[in-house]
Amino acid sequence: MNLFLSTLISSSDSALENPVKMPTLSPAEQDNSQSYRDYLEAFCDNLEIKCEWPEQGLALLHLTDEAATLLEGRRISGYTCKLALSVEAAGEHSDAALFVPGSYHWDRILEVVLDKAKACRQYVVGIPSFIESEDIDLEPDGGRMIYEPHLLAQWRLSYRADDITKHRILDLTINLVSGDLYHGYYYSLLPCVLHTEPLPHIPQAKMNIRYKRAYRYMTEEIQYVLANEDGSWALPANARLSSELLDLEEYYKERALHETTSSQLDAEHRKAIHELKERLAPKVMAGPFATALIYIPIIAYEMEIDGEVLGLRFDPVTGHALG
Repeated sequence: MNLFLSTLISSSDSALENPVKMPTLSPAEQDNSQSYRDYLEAFCDNLEIKCEWPEQGLALLHLTDEAATLLEGRRISGYTCKLALSVEAAGEHSDAALFVPGSYHWDRILEVVLDKAKACRQYVVGIPSFIESEDIDLEPDGGRMIYEPHLLAQWRLSYRADDITKHRILDLTINLVSGDLYHGYYYSLLPCVLHTEPLPHIPQAKMNIRYKRAYRYMTEEIQYVLANEDGSWALPANARLSSELLDLEEYYKERALHETTSSQLDAEHRKAIHELKERLAPKVMAGPFATALIYIPIIAYEMEIDGEVLGLRFDPVTGHALG
Protein backbone atom coordinates (compact mmCIF):
# COMPACT_ATOMS: atom_id res chain seq x y z
CA MET A 1 0.00 0.00 0.00
CA ASN A 2 1.32 3.43 -0.87
CA LEU A 3 2.62 5.60 1.95
CA PHE A 4 0.33 8.55 1.29
CA LEU A 5 -2.73 6.31 0.83
CA SER A 6 -1.85 4.38 3.99
CA THR A 7 -1.69 7.63 5.94
CA LEU A 8 -5.06 8.66 4.59
CA ILE A 9 -6.62 5.33 5.56
CA SER A 10 -5.06 5.24 9.03
CA SER A 11 -6.14 8.82 9.68
CA SER A 12 -9.77 7.88 9.10
CA ASP A 13 -9.75 5.87 12.34
CA SER A 14 -9.68 9.02 14.47
CA ALA A 15 -12.95 10.29 15.93
CA LEU A 16 -14.36 13.66 14.89
CA GLU A 17 -14.26 16.48 17.38
CA ASN A 18 -17.54 18.15 18.38
CA PRO A 19 -19.78 16.43 15.82
CA VAL A 20 -22.99 18.22 14.93
CA LYS A 21 -26.00 16.24 13.69
CA MET A 22 -27.88 17.37 10.61
CA PRO A 23 -31.46 16.09 10.66
CA THR A 24 -31.77 16.66 6.90
CA LEU A 25 -29.35 13.79 6.16
CA SER A 26 -30.37 10.16 6.20
CA PRO A 27 -28.19 7.65 8.13
CA ALA A 28 -26.61 6.42 4.88
CA GLU A 29 -25.88 9.99 3.77
CA GLN A 30 -24.41 10.79 7.18
CA ASP A 31 -22.07 7.79 6.85
CA ASN A 32 -20.94 9.00 3.43
CA SER A 33 -20.45 12.53 4.73
CA GLN A 34 -18.36 11.12 7.59
CA SER A 35 -16.14 9.16 5.17
CA TYR A 36 -15.72 12.17 2.90
CA ARG A 37 -14.74 14.31 5.89
CA ASP A 38 -12.15 11.77 7.04
CA TYR A 39 -10.71 11.66 3.53
CA LEU A 40 -10.58 15.44 3.22
CA GLU A 41 -9.11 15.99 6.68
CA ALA A 42 -6.35 13.45 6.05
CA PHE A 43 -5.50 15.14 2.76
CA CYS A 44 -5.36 18.58 4.37
CA ASP A 45 -3.31 17.27 7.30
CA ASN A 46 -0.70 15.72 5.00
CA LEU A 47 -0.35 18.88 2.89
CA GLU A 48 -0.63 21.25 5.88
CA ILE A 49 -3.76 22.91 4.50
CA LYS A 50 -5.88 24.71 7.10
CA CYS A 51 -9.36 23.18 7.11
CA GLU A 52 -12.37 24.48 9.05
CA TRP A 53 -15.87 23.08 9.50
CA PRO A 54 -18.42 25.88 10.00
CA GLU A 55 -21.11 23.21 10.06
CA GLN A 56 -21.48 19.51 9.40
CA GLY A 57 -20.94 18.62 5.77
CA LEU A 58 -19.39 21.99 4.89
CA ALA A 59 -15.61 22.54 4.72
CA LEU A 60 -13.51 25.67 4.28
CA LEU A 61 -10.02 25.04 2.88
CA HIS A 62 -7.61 27.96 3.23
CA LEU A 63 -5.27 27.32 0.32
CA THR A 64 -1.85 28.91 0.07
CA ASP A 65 -0.44 29.76 -3.36
CA GLU A 66 1.40 26.42 -3.39
CA ALA A 67 -1.63 24.38 -2.32
CA ALA A 68 -3.94 26.15 -4.77
CA THR A 69 -1.51 25.55 -7.63
CA LEU A 70 -1.24 21.88 -6.70
CA LEU A 71 -4.99 21.43 -6.46
CA GLU A 72 -5.87 23.34 -9.64
CA GLY A 73 -3.01 21.95 -11.72
CA ARG A 74 -1.89 25.43 -12.81
CA ARG A 75 -0.17 28.39 -11.20
CA ILE A 76 -2.78 30.30 -9.21
CA SER A 77 -2.94 32.52 -6.14
CA GLY A 78 -4.17 31.14 -2.83
CA TYR A 79 -7.86 31.32 -2.00
CA THR A 80 -10.49 29.91 0.34
CA CYS A 81 -12.29 26.91 -1.12
CA LYS A 82 -15.74 26.00 0.22
CA LEU A 83 -16.74 22.36 -0.26
CA ALA A 84 -20.12 20.69 0.36
CA LEU A 85 -19.93 17.00 1.27
CA SER A 86 -23.49 16.19 0.18
CA VAL A 87 -26.02 17.27 -2.42
CA GLU A 88 -28.22 18.70 0.34
CA ALA A 89 -25.37 20.82 1.72
CA ALA A 90 -24.55 22.04 -1.79
CA GLY A 91 -28.20 23.05 -2.26
CA GLU A 92 -28.15 25.09 0.94
CA HIS A 93 -24.85 26.79 0.06
CA SER A 94 -24.80 27.94 -3.55
CA ASP A 95 -21.22 29.22 -3.20
CA ALA A 96 -19.90 25.77 -2.21
CA ALA A 97 -18.53 23.23 -4.68
CA LEU A 98 -19.82 19.67 -4.40
CA PHE A 99 -17.26 17.25 -2.94
CA VAL A 100 -18.39 13.68 -3.63
CA PRO A 101 -16.91 10.85 -5.76
CA GLY A 102 -16.84 11.98 -9.38
CA SER A 103 -16.87 15.71 -8.62
CA TYR A 104 -14.10 17.98 -9.87
CA HIS A 105 -12.41 18.60 -6.50
CA TRP A 106 -12.73 14.94 -5.51
CA ASP A 107 -10.98 13.82 -8.70
CA ARG A 108 -8.29 16.51 -8.38
CA ILE A 109 -7.47 15.49 -4.80
CA LEU A 110 -7.39 11.83 -5.83
CA GLU A 111 -4.95 12.66 -8.63
CA VAL A 112 -2.68 14.51 -6.21
CA VAL A 113 -2.82 11.60 -3.72
CA LEU A 114 -1.99 8.99 -6.35
CA ASP A 115 0.82 11.12 -7.77
CA LYS A 116 2.43 11.65 -4.37
CA ALA A 117 1.93 8.00 -3.38
CA LYS A 118 3.64 6.84 -6.57
CA ALA A 119 6.54 9.19 -6.04
CA CYS A 120 7.31 8.24 -2.44
CA ARG A 121 7.38 4.43 -2.58
CA GLN A 122 10.46 2.77 -4.05
CA TYR A 123 12.27 -0.59 -3.93
CA VAL A 124 16.01 -1.11 -3.91
CA VAL A 125 16.72 -3.28 -6.95
CA GLY A 126 20.44 -2.69 -7.34
CA ILE A 127 23.31 -2.45 -4.81
CA PRO A 128 26.91 -2.01 -6.03
CA SER A 129 28.95 -5.21 -5.62
CA PHE A 130 25.96 -7.00 -4.16
CA ILE A 131 22.89 -6.93 -6.43
CA GLU A 132 23.61 -6.14 -10.05
CA SER A 133 21.05 -5.77 -12.82
CA GLU A 134 22.10 -9.05 -14.47
CA ASP A 135 21.80 -11.10 -11.29
CA ILE A 136 19.44 -14.04 -11.56
CA ASP A 137 19.99 -15.85 -8.26
CA LEU A 138 19.03 -13.34 -5.60
CA GLU A 139 19.30 -15.72 -2.66
CA PRO A 140 22.57 -15.16 -0.75
CA ASP A 141 24.48 -18.24 0.39
CA GLY A 142 23.00 -19.52 3.62
CA GLY A 143 20.66 -16.57 3.99
CA ARG A 144 17.17 -15.45 3.12
CA MET A 145 16.47 -12.08 1.55
CA ILE A 146 13.34 -10.11 2.44
CA TYR A 147 12.19 -6.56 1.71
CA GLU A 148 11.78 -4.49 4.88
CA PRO A 149 10.04 -1.08 4.68
CA HIS A 150 12.03 1.95 5.83
CA LEU A 151 10.55 5.40 6.33
CA LEU A 152 12.97 8.11 5.25
CA ALA A 153 12.37 11.73 6.25
CA GLN A 154 14.36 14.87 5.60
CA TRP A 155 13.74 17.30 8.45
CA ARG A 156 14.39 21.03 8.29
CA LEU A 157 15.50 22.46 11.65
CA SER A 158 15.12 26.23 11.79
CA TYR A 159 17.11 27.99 14.52
CA ARG A 160 15.68 31.46 15.16
CA ALA A 161 17.43 34.03 17.33
CA ASP A 162 17.59 37.84 17.17
CA ASP A 163 15.45 37.97 14.02
CA ILE A 164 17.98 35.70 12.28
CA THR A 165 16.99 32.22 11.15
CA LYS A 166 19.49 29.53 10.22
CA HIS A 167 18.49 26.19 8.75
CA ARG A 168 19.88 22.70 9.10
CA ILE A 169 18.82 19.47 7.39
CA LEU A 170 18.55 16.29 9.47
CA ASP A 171 18.22 12.95 7.68
CA LEU A 172 16.38 10.31 9.72
CA THR A 173 15.29 6.81 8.74
CA ILE A 174 13.27 4.22 10.67
CA ASN A 175 13.03 0.53 9.89
CA LEU A 176 9.28 -0.05 10.14
CA VAL A 177 9.81 -3.73 11.00
CA SER A 178 12.38 -3.49 13.81
CA GLY A 179 11.95 0.14 14.88
CA ASP A 180 15.68 0.85 14.49
CA LEU A 181 16.47 4.51 13.76
CA TYR A 182 19.38 5.72 11.63
CA HIS A 183 21.05 9.03 10.80
CA GLY A 184 22.33 9.62 7.26
CA TYR A 185 20.84 6.47 5.70
CA TYR A 186 19.92 8.53 2.64
CA TYR A 187 23.59 8.85 1.66
CA SER A 188 24.04 5.07 1.70
CA LEU A 189 21.18 4.83 -0.79
CA LEU A 190 22.68 7.25 -3.32
CA PRO A 191 24.73 4.62 -5.23
CA CYS A 192 21.83 2.14 -5.21
CA VAL A 193 19.27 1.61 -7.96
CA LEU A 194 15.64 2.22 -6.97
CA HIS A 195 12.49 1.32 -8.86
CA THR A 196 8.73 1.48 -8.37
CA GLU A 197 8.51 -2.32 -8.73
CA PRO A 198 10.30 -4.85 -6.48
CA LEU A 199 12.67 -7.56 -7.61
CA PRO A 200 10.80 -10.80 -8.27
CA HIS A 201 10.59 -13.61 -5.74
CA ILE A 202 11.67 -11.44 -2.78
CA PRO A 203 8.93 -11.43 -0.11
CA GLN A 204 7.96 -8.32 1.81
CA ALA A 205 8.02 -8.16 5.58
CA LYS A 206 4.97 -7.04 7.51
CA MET A 207 5.13 -3.49 8.83
CA ASN A 208 5.18 -3.46 12.65
CA ILE A 209 5.65 0.28 13.22
CA ARG A 210 2.80 2.55 12.13
CA TYR A 211 3.59 5.93 10.60
CA LYS A 212 2.37 7.94 13.58
CA ARG A 213 4.57 5.91 15.91
CA ALA A 214 7.55 6.33 13.55
CA TYR A 215 6.90 10.07 13.48
CA ARG A 216 6.93 10.12 17.29
CA TYR A 217 10.24 8.24 17.35
CA MET A 218 11.73 10.82 14.99
CA THR A 219 10.52 13.79 17.03
CA GLU A 220 11.91 12.21 20.20
CA GLU A 221 15.25 11.74 18.42
CA ILE A 222 15.25 15.38 17.33
CA GLN A 223 14.57 16.48 20.91
CA TYR A 224 17.50 14.34 22.06
CA VAL A 225 19.78 15.83 19.40
CA LEU A 226 18.81 19.38 20.36
CA ALA A 227 19.26 18.69 24.07
CA ASN A 228 22.85 17.57 23.45
CA GLU A 229 23.80 20.41 21.11
CA ASP A 230 25.82 23.47 22.00
CA GLY A 231 23.24 26.06 22.98
CA SER A 232 25.53 29.08 22.78
CA TRP A 233 23.75 30.26 19.62
CA ALA A 234 20.78 31.23 21.81
CA LEU A 235 22.71 33.23 24.45
CA PRO A 236 22.64 36.67 22.74
CA ALA A 237 18.91 36.33 22.05
CA ASN A 238 18.21 35.32 25.65
CA ALA A 239 20.24 38.29 26.92
CA ARG A 240 18.28 40.67 24.70
CA LEU A 241 14.99 39.14 25.82
CA SER A 242 15.93 39.52 29.50
CA SER A 243 16.80 43.19 28.95
CA GLU A 244 13.55 43.85 27.11
CA LEU A 245 11.54 42.11 29.84
CA LEU A 246 13.17 44.30 32.50
CA ASP A 247 12.34 47.44 30.53
CA LEU A 248 8.77 46.21 30.09
CA GLU A 249 8.49 45.53 33.82
CA GLU A 250 9.65 49.06 34.64
CA TYR A 251 7.20 50.52 32.14
CA TYR A 252 4.20 48.79 33.69
CA LYS A 253 5.33 49.56 37.23
CA GLU A 254 5.37 53.23 36.30
CA ARG A 255 1.92 53.01 34.76
CA ALA A 256 0.56 51.18 37.81
CA LEU A 257 1.36 54.24 39.96
CA HIS A 258 -1.04 56.38 37.94
CA GLU A 259 -3.79 54.00 36.85
CA THR A 260 -6.53 52.51 38.99
CA THR A 261 -7.81 49.74 36.70
CA SER A 262 -5.26 47.21 37.86
CA SER A 263 -7.01 44.15 36.39
CA GLN A 264 -7.04 45.62 32.90
CA LEU A 265 -3.43 46.75 33.26
CA ASP A 266 -2.35 43.30 34.47
CA ALA A 267 -4.02 41.66 31.47
CA GLU A 268 -2.29 44.08 29.13
CA HIS A 269 1.02 43.42 30.87
CA ARG A 270 0.69 39.65 30.51
CA LYS A 271 -0.20 40.02 26.85
CA ALA A 272 2.84 42.25 26.26
CA ILE A 273 5.12 39.69 27.93
CA HIS A 274 3.69 36.89 25.79
CA GLU A 275 4.12 38.87 22.58
CA LEU A 276 7.67 39.84 23.51
CA LYS A 277 8.66 36.25 24.18
CA GLU A 278 7.04 35.12 20.93
CA ARG A 279 9.05 37.72 19.04
CA LEU A 280 12.45 37.51 20.75
CA ALA A 281 12.78 34.13 22.49
CA PRO A 282 15.18 31.79 20.63
CA LYS A 283 13.34 28.89 19.03
CA VAL A 284 14.04 25.75 17.08
CA MET A 285 11.28 24.70 14.71
CA ALA A 286 11.37 21.29 13.05
CA GLY A 287 9.29 19.85 10.25
CA PRO A 288 9.66 17.13 7.60
CA PHE A 289 9.77 18.48 4.07
CA ALA A 290 10.46 15.26 2.14
CA THR A 291 9.53 11.66 2.97
CA ALA A 292 9.72 8.33 1.19
CA LEU A 293 8.93 4.70 1.87
CA ILE A 294 11.88 2.61 0.70
CA TYR A 295 11.92 -1.19 0.75
CA ILE A 296 15.40 -2.47 1.58
CA PRO A 297 16.43 -6.12 0.87
CA ILE A 298 17.60 -7.33 4.28
CA ILE A 299 19.39 -10.67 4.57
CA ALA A 300 18.48 -12.96 7.46
CA TYR A 301 20.86 -15.74 8.52
CA GLU A 302 20.37 -18.52 11.04
CA MET A 303 23.31 -20.19 12.76
CA GLU A 304 23.39 -23.02 15.27
CA ILE A 305 25.92 -22.63 18.06
CA ASP A 306 26.07 -25.24 20.82
CA GLY A 307 22.60 -26.42 19.93
CA GLU A 308 21.12 -22.92 20.04
CA VAL A 309 19.80 -21.32 16.87
CA LEU A 310 20.87 -17.69 16.56
CA GLY A 311 19.58 -15.14 14.07
CA LEU A 312 21.64 -12.52 12.29
CA ARG A 313 20.39 -9.81 9.97
CA PHE A 314 22.52 -7.91 7.50
CA ASP A 315 21.81 -4.68 5.63
CA PRO A 316 23.67 -4.74 2.28
CA VAL A 317 22.95 -1.05 1.66
CA THR A 318 25.02 0.11 4.65
CA GLY A 319 27.14 -3.06 4.89
CA HIS A 320 26.33 -3.39 8.60
CA ALA A 321 25.02 -6.26 10.68
CA LEU A 322 21.74 -5.57 12.49
CA GLY A 323 20.66 -6.52 15.95
